[in-house]
Amino acid sequence: MFQKLLKTDFPPKAKPLMVYDGNCGFCIYWIVKWKKITKDTVEYAAYQKVEEQFLDIDTIHFREAVRYIELDGTIISGPDAAFITFSQQGKLRWLHQAYRKGGFFMRLCDLTYQLMANNRGLMFQISKALLGSDPNKSKPYWLIYIIAMGVLIASLIFAWPTNI
Repeated sequence: MFQKLLKTDFPPKAKPLMVYDGNCGFCIYWIVKWKKITKDTVEYAAYQKVEEQFLDIDTIHFREAVRYIELDGTIISGPDAAFITFSQQGKLRWLHQAYRKGGFFMRLCDLTYQLMANNRGLMFQISKALLGSDPNKSKPYWLIYIIAMGVLIASLIFAWPTNI
């Protein structure tokens, strides 16, 4: 499980900073999408380019999870890093609030995040299959999959012999 960090003594100067793994296709794909949502309110940087600025954060911590670093040095990690970027834009605010309350939702999000982090290659392929290979131009392929599954399930239900 990724380690949650609390604070750095070397905070960003101008705006919050989202630090991600620049060698991870899945990470880059989703960062492109997040940039569109947050516009210019958050700075994004691969840890490979900024890790030397954070003398009190070991490289392993940047490898294991995305880190959102606030201007006061507070570090928000993993799924909550995504949730806070959305909530600051007025979107999906309830996700960040529910995560902060702890409990089942936080544990579920952390486990899901860890599962995805451990399988980044597969998650990247699934993201591209459902949303298209260009993160700037999402396509609703997921809708086609859902409709196809619905048709398949409905046909199985109606074709199922009832006189057994």
